[in-house]
Amino acid sequence: MSAGNDQFTFADLRKRAGLTQRQLADAMGVTVKSVSAWERGVVDPRLTFAETQQLMEILGCSFQDLVNATNQRNTNI
Repeated sequence: MSAGNDQFTFADLRKRAGLTQRQLADAMGVTVKSVSAWERGVVDPRLTFAETQQLMEILGCSFQDLVNATNQRNTNI
């Protein structure tokens, strides 16, 4: 997914993984409100290295994909 100039948002990564906000929240041990806030750019995820790795595994993406999605989300507000 990192190849090319495609710009994916955090929500795009979640949807591509076939997850609802509730499913991602449950898998990460956070609230749906937190996932929604991440997607809307209200707050950036504050995760440990282990949690970041878990999120990448859940979403099936690379670290660079997460960084790009966060940057894209912040420019789409």
